[in-house]
Amino acid sequence: MRELTVPRVPLLAGPTPLMRLERFSRAIAPNGPTIWMKRDDLTPLAMGGNKLRKLEYLLGEALEQGADTVITLGAVQSNHACQTAAAARRYGLKAVLLLRGPRAVPSTGNLLLDHLFGAHILLDPHPPSDWGTRVAEELRQQGRRPYLIPYGGSNATGALGYVAAGIELACQLEEMALSLDEIVVTSSSGGTQAGLVVAHAAGHLRPPILGISVDPPASELTETVYRLATETARRIDMPSPARHHVRVTDAYVGPGYAQMNEATREAILLIARTEGIITDPVYTGKALSGLVDFGAPWPLGGRPPRALLAHRRPARPLRLSTPVTAPVSRNGSRRHTCGGASHETNLRARAGGDRRGSGRRPQPCPAAGPRVDLCSPHSGRGAG
Repeated sequence: MRELTVPRVPLLAGPTPLMRLERFSRAIAPNGPTIWMKRDDLTPLAMGGNKLRKLEYLLGEALEQGADTVITLGAVQSNHACQTAAAARRYGLKAVLLLRGPRAVPSTGNLLLDHLFGAHILLDPHPPSDWGTRVAEELRQQGRRPYLIPYGGSNATGALGYVAAGIELACQLEEMALSLDEIVVTSSSGGTQAGLVVAHAAGHLRPPILGISVDPPASELTETVYRLATETARRIDMPSPARHHVRVTDAYVGPGYAQMNEATREAILLIARTEGIITDPVYTGKALSGLVDFGAPWPLGGRPPRALLAHRRPARPLRLSTPVTAPVSRNGSRRHTCGGASHETNLRARAGGDRRGSGRRPQPCPAAGPRVDLCSPHSGRGAG
């Protein structure tokens, strides 16, 4: 497999695990697809998450340019901003975080970690579109050498992290003699999906990539990913992807960015109660609700497909509220009945679908126990 010969600093401890979700797969469809998960939430800095892959190349470029300060932008609870602050400290750089949110906000969650890492934090509920470039110029006038990282680290440099991730995944699949039919990843600012698309178009990663939008309309996100993938491929002299390589669905956005519907809640609870894995409602949770559709009873015959989900970020703290019940079988035991969607409404049928939801949903969510409130007042935007 090809190695990328561009500036990079090591932030990862090695390849992230590839896990088979046997019980989750059987819960959504006993005879349906087998779901695997790439655990990019298990990275070593801050609370983990996929942004370290991009930051390996972004900080590598920053140091090559002689920067002493990195600037980035995000929401007040941005996981990207938090990991940027942690990674900057690892390499002796100052971090300036430009966060969209109220100026008076409690220091909790990632914002608390930002302070712990000694980041200089600016808050603005309505920031200007050129906020980053303004602050960078102010720092230059003070004699500093800033390096500006865009939202989510999503540019041609940051996307290199997921070209490398695609090559890493291809090596893992080869070692395991495992073939996949689909790779599913949540997509917002587009960098993660763009990098994987480049690895796929260059022949390193065979399965096609499907991006599940967590906010932008499919048409808009498709253009963003295609542009980023083209720029990234040119940067490292790889074949440029064709437009058909970029596949996006916005069918699982739900009410909007960082707003969770019942389908996402059910999917998060299901994977927690079948695999012991905690996922977040802003990104991975929405992809999981899509995989529940993908796992609908498979009508095509032959071997059911194998899909892989990239789990990109750790979950935020949960709050318990009212109970959730599960249906009771005839013998009195609890049972889970997810998986009622037809093939016409499953994930493949929605690659390019609408934003209304996910068709017929599994009914209802599994297992008795407390209801979990997974929403947070300031979810961390800035992913890709």
